[in-house]
Amino acid sequence: MDEEEGAFMACTFWMVKALAITGQIQRGRQLMGEASSYASDLGLFSEQVDPGTSEFLGSFPQGLSQLALINAAHSLEPAGRP
Repeated sequence: MDEEEGAFMACTFWMVKALAITGQIQRGRQLMGEASSYASDLGLFSEQVDPGTSEFLGSFPQGLSQLALINAAHSLEPAGRP
């Protein structure tokens, strides 16, 4: 590949969910806060983000990223944990 890829946002939110499921709520909330800072002014996410520049890469808006965000947020709430 000629160009480097950015951070895949869905994967980032999946990591938040994995942290919550394993009881690492504080780490999950910290990562959620960091990842959420990459949202557009409308709260939407692209497919990927360049962590160095915050530039959106790939498809925008990306439904998979939005769904992963919702699932991650739900997993951080006490009722959302298995």
